Amino acid sequence: MAEVLIYPEYKDLTRKGGWLLITGFPGFGYVGTIATRYLVNKLEAVKIGDIITKYMPDFTALESYGVMTPYEIFAVEERNLLILVNNTLPQPPERVAYALSFSEWFLKVGGAKAIFAGGLNRKFRENKEDFRWACVNKCGWSFQEPQIDKGLYIVGPLATFFTVFNLKKIPTLLIFPYTEPSKYDPGAAAVFVNKLNEILDLGVDVNDLIQYSKLVAEAEAQLEETLRRSKEDKGPKPYM
Repeated sequence: MAEVLIYPEYKDLTRKGGWLLITGFPGFGYVGTIATRYLVNKLEAVKIGDIITKYMPDFTALESYGVMTPYEIFAVEERNLLILVNNTLPQPPERVAYALSFSEWFLKVGGAKAIFAGGLNRKFRENKEDFRWACVNKCGWSFQEPQIDKGLYIVGPLATFFTVFNLKKIPTLLIFPYTEPSKYDPGAAAVFVNKLNEILDLGVDVNDLIQYSKLVAEAEAQLEETLRRSKEDKGPKPYM
Protein backbone atom coordinates (compact mmCIF):
# COMPACT_ATOMS: atom_id res chain seq x y z
CA MET A 1 0.00 0.00 0.00
CA ALA A 2 1.20 3.52 -0.82
CA GLU A 3 -0.80 6.72 -0.86
CA VAL A 4 0.04 10.22 -2.06
CA LEU A 5 -1.29 12.77 0.43
CA ILE A 6 -1.33 16.39 -0.77
CA TYR A 7 -1.98 19.26 1.63
CA PRO A 8 -5.48 20.76 1.08
CA GLU A 9 -4.18 24.14 -0.10
CA TYR A 10 -2.28 22.44 -2.95
CA LYS A 11 -4.97 20.03 -4.13
CA ASP A 12 -5.66 21.88 -7.38
CA LEU A 13 -2.35 21.18 -9.11
CA THR A 14 -4.16 20.11 -12.28
CA ARG A 15 -4.99 23.75 -13.10
CA LYS A 16 -1.34 24.25 -14.03
CA GLY A 17 -0.28 20.94 -15.62
CA GLY A 18 2.87 20.35 -17.62
CA TRP A 19 4.83 19.38 -14.51
CA LEU A 20 8.42 18.16 -14.69
CA LEU A 21 9.42 15.71 -11.96
CA ILE A 22 12.92 15.48 -10.51
CA THR A 23 13.68 12.62 -8.16
CA GLY A 24 16.20 10.01 -7.04
CA PHE A 25 16.95 7.67 -4.15
CA PRO A 26 19.75 7.17 -1.61
CA GLY A 27 21.54 4.61 -3.76
CA PHE A 28 25.13 4.67 -5.01
CA GLY A 29 26.82 7.77 -3.59
CA TYR A 30 23.47 8.93 -2.18
CA VAL A 31 23.39 11.05 -5.34
CA GLY A 32 19.62 11.17 -5.79
CA THR A 33 18.81 12.23 -2.24
CA ILE A 34 21.67 14.72 -1.92
CA ALA A 35 20.76 16.37 -5.24
CA THR A 36 17.01 16.62 -4.63
CA ARG A 37 17.39 17.97 -1.10
CA TYR A 38 19.90 20.52 -2.39
CA LEU A 39 17.52 21.62 -5.15
CA VAL A 40 14.67 22.01 -2.66
CA ASN A 41 16.86 24.27 -0.54
CA LYS A 42 18.35 26.39 -3.34
CA LEU A 43 15.11 26.79 -5.29
CA GLU A 44 13.12 27.48 -2.10
CA ALA A 45 10.64 24.78 -3.05
CA VAL A 46 7.41 24.49 -1.07
CA LYS A 47 6.45 21.20 0.51
CA ILE A 48 3.03 20.17 -0.79
CA GLY A 49 2.62 16.63 0.53
CA ASP A 50 3.97 13.21 1.46
CA ILE A 51 3.82 9.60 0.37
CA ILE A 52 2.56 7.28 3.09
CA THR A 53 3.43 3.59 2.92
CA LYS A 54 2.56 0.52 4.98
CA TYR A 55 6.14 -0.11 6.08
CA MET A 56 7.22 3.52 6.26
CA PRO A 57 10.24 4.04 8.59
CA ASP A 58 9.23 5.63 11.88
CA PHE A 59 11.35 8.77 11.87
CA THR A 60 10.71 12.47 11.41
CA ALA A 61 12.46 15.76 12.09
CA LEU A 62 11.82 19.49 12.13
CA GLU A 63 13.23 21.48 9.22
CA SER A 64 13.03 25.13 8.18
CA TYR A 65 10.07 24.28 5.93
CA GLY A 66 8.21 22.27 8.55
CA VAL A 67 8.17 18.54 9.28
CA MET A 68 10.57 16.28 7.40
CA THR A 69 9.24 12.80 6.58
CA PRO A 70 10.67 9.78 4.73
CA TYR A 71 9.07 10.59 1.35
CA GLU A 72 8.36 14.27 0.61
CA ILE A 73 6.83 16.09 -2.37
CA PHE A 74 7.86 19.68 -3.14
CA ALA A 75 6.83 22.14 -5.84
CA VAL A 76 8.40 25.15 -7.54
CA GLU A 77 5.27 26.43 -9.25
CA GLU A 78 6.88 29.24 -11.24
CA ARG A 79 9.12 26.66 -12.94
CA ASN A 80 6.52 23.87 -13.19
CA LEU A 81 8.80 21.62 -11.13
CA LEU A 82 7.86 18.82 -8.76
CA ILE A 83 10.65 17.39 -6.64
CA LEU A 84 10.19 14.05 -4.89
CA VAL A 85 12.72 13.70 -2.08
CA ASN A 86 13.28 10.15 -0.89
CA ASN A 87 15.09 10.48 2.43
CA THR A 88 15.20 6.71 2.70
CA LEU A 89 14.51 3.64 0.56
CA PRO A 90 10.98 2.21 0.38
CA GLN A 91 10.88 -1.32 1.72
CA PRO A 92 11.17 -4.03 -0.99
CA PRO A 93 7.60 -5.40 -0.59
CA GLU A 94 6.06 -1.99 -1.34
CA ARG A 95 8.33 -0.55 -4.04
CA VAL A 96 6.01 -1.44 -6.92
CA ALA A 97 2.99 0.01 -5.09
CA TYR A 98 5.05 3.11 -4.28
CA ALA A 99 6.00 3.66 -7.92
CA LEU A 100 2.49 2.92 -9.22
CA SER A 101 0.73 5.22 -6.73
CA PHE A 102 3.07 8.11 -7.39
CA SER A 103 3.10 7.73 -11.19
CA GLU A 104 -0.69 7.60 -11.30
CA TRP A 105 -0.93 10.73 -9.16
CA PHE A 106 1.73 12.44 -11.32
CA LEU A 107 -0.25 11.80 -14.50
CA LYS A 108 -3.49 12.86 -12.81
CA VAL A 109 -2.10 16.33 -11.97
CA GLY A 110 -0.75 16.81 -15.49
CA GLY A 111 2.75 15.40 -15.18
CA ALA A 112 4.62 15.73 -18.48
CA LYS A 113 8.24 14.60 -18.06
CA ALA A 114 10.64 13.23 -15.46
CA ILE A 115 14.36 13.39 -14.73
CA PHE A 116 15.87 10.75 -12.46
CA ALA A 117 19.19 11.01 -10.62
CA GLY A 118 21.29 7.95 -9.85
CA GLY A 119 24.89 6.99 -9.23
CA LEU A 120 27.10 4.86 -11.49
CA ASN A 121 30.15 2.96 -10.26
CA ARG A 122 33.36 4.70 -11.35
CA LYS A 123 34.76 1.44 -12.68
CA PHE A 124 32.51 1.81 -15.74
CA ARG A 125 34.08 5.12 -16.79
CA GLU A 126 35.71 4.86 -20.22
CA ASN A 127 37.21 8.31 -20.74
CA LYS A 128 36.89 11.62 -18.92
CA GLU A 129 33.09 11.93 -18.98
CA ASP A 130 31.38 12.80 -15.68
CA PHE A 131 28.15 10.88 -16.21
CA ARG A 132 26.12 8.57 -18.41
CA TRP A 133 22.52 8.93 -19.39
CA ALA A 134 19.45 7.39 -20.99
CA CYS A 135 16.30 8.82 -22.56
CA VAL A 136 13.01 6.97 -23.07
CA ASN A 137 9.66 7.86 -24.60
CA LYS A 138 11.17 10.77 -26.56
CA CYS A 139 12.24 12.73 -23.49
CA GLY A 140 13.72 15.44 -25.72
CA TRP A 141 17.26 15.67 -24.34
CA SER A 142 20.53 14.35 -25.70
CA PHE A 143 24.18 14.70 -24.67
CA GLN A 144 27.61 14.04 -26.14
CA GLU A 145 28.51 11.87 -23.15
CA PRO A 146 28.00 8.09 -23.63
CA GLN A 147 24.65 6.57 -22.86
CA ILE A 148 24.20 3.76 -20.35
CA ASP A 149 25.52 0.56 -21.94
CA LYS A 150 23.13 -2.16 -23.02
CA GLY A 151 23.08 -4.88 -20.39
CA LEU A 152 24.20 -2.57 -17.56
CA TYR A 153 21.66 -3.16 -14.82
CA ILE A 154 19.84 -0.39 -12.96
CA VAL A 155 18.85 -1.77 -9.57
CA GLY A 156 16.82 -0.85 -6.52
CA PRO A 157 13.74 1.38 -6.24
CA LEU A 158 15.01 3.66 -9.00
CA ALA A 159 14.80 0.69 -11.37
CA THR A 160 11.20 0.07 -10.30
CA PHE A 161 10.34 3.76 -10.72
CA PHE A 162 11.95 3.81 -14.15
CA THR A 163 10.13 0.65 -15.25
CA VAL A 164 6.74 1.99 -14.17
CA PHE A 165 7.29 5.42 -15.78
CA ASN A 166 8.41 3.72 -18.98
CA LEU A 167 5.35 1.45 -19.04
CA LYS A 168 3.12 4.48 -18.56
CA LYS A 169 4.90 6.17 -21.50
CA ILE A 170 6.14 9.13 -19.46
CA PRO A 171 9.12 10.79 -21.19
CA THR A 172 12.00 10.22 -18.77
CA LEU A 173 15.67 11.19 -18.65
CA LEU A 174 18.13 9.32 -16.44
CA ILE A 175 21.40 11.01 -15.43
CA PHE A 176 23.99 8.88 -13.65
CA PRO A 177 27.11 10.71 -12.44
CA TYR A 178 30.08 8.47 -11.66
CA THR A 179 30.58 7.83 -7.96
CA GLU A 180 32.04 5.49 -5.36
CA PRO A 181 29.10 3.20 -4.51
CA SER A 182 29.65 3.11 -0.75
CA LYS A 183 30.54 6.77 -0.19
CA TYR A 184 28.48 9.89 0.43
CA ASP A 185 29.25 11.89 -2.71
CA PRO A 186 28.14 15.56 -2.91
CA GLY A 187 30.51 16.03 -5.87
CA ALA A 188 28.51 13.56 -7.96
CA ALA A 189 25.31 15.34 -6.94
CA ALA A 190 26.90 18.59 -8.17
CA VAL A 191 27.42 16.98 -11.60
CA PHE A 192 23.69 16.18 -11.74
CA VAL A 193 22.62 19.66 -10.63
CA ASN A 194 24.99 21.30 -13.12
CA LYS A 195 23.45 19.27 -15.94
CA LEU A 196 19.99 20.43 -14.84
CA ASN A 197 21.30 24.01 -14.88
CA GLU A 198 22.32 23.43 -18.49
CA ILE A 199 19.07 21.94 -19.78
CA LEU A 200 16.53 23.73 -17.55
CA ASP A 201 18.32 27.05 -16.94
CA LEU A 202 17.86 26.70 -13.17
CA GLY A 203 20.84 28.83 -12.21
CA VAL A 204 21.52 26.81 -9.04
CA ASP A 205 24.97 27.49 -7.55
CA VAL A 206 26.73 24.19 -6.77
CA ASN A 207 29.65 25.67 -4.81
CA ASP A 208 28.25 24.45 -1.50
CA LEU A 209 28.11 20.89 -2.84
CA ILE A 210 31.67 21.10 -4.16
CA GLN A 211 33.00 22.48 -0.87
CA TYR A 212 31.11 19.82 1.06
CA SER A 213 32.59 17.17 -1.22
CA LYS A 214 36.08 18.40 -0.37
CA LEU A 215 35.30 18.25 3.35
CA VAL A 216 34.00 14.70 2.99
CA ALA A 217 37.16 13.68 1.10
CA GLU A 218 39.39 15.27 3.75
CA ALA A 219 37.49 13.56 6.56
CA GLU A 220 37.76 10.19 4.81
CA ALA A 221 41.49 10.70 4.25
CA GLN A 222 41.99 11.54 7.92
CA LEU A 223 40.00 8.49 8.97
CA GLU A 224 42.04 6.23 6.71
CA GLU A 225 45.28 7.68 8.08
CA THR A 226 44.07 7.18 11.67
CA LEU A 227 43.15 3.56 10.93
CA ARG A 228 46.52 2.97 9.27
CA ARG A 229 48.41 4.34 12.26
CA SER A 230 46.23 2.35 14.61
CA LYS A 231 47.20 -0.87 12.82
CA GLU A 232 50.87 0.08 12.91
CA ASP A 233 50.69 0.80 16.65
CA LYS A 234 49.32 -2.71 17.25
CA GLY A 235 52.29 -4.32 15.53
CA PRO A 236 55.31 -5.84 17.32
CA LYS A 237 57.57 -3.30 19.02
CA PRO A 238 61.35 -3.72 18.60
CA TYR A 239 63.54 -3.83 21.70
CA MET A 240 65.75 -0.78 22.22
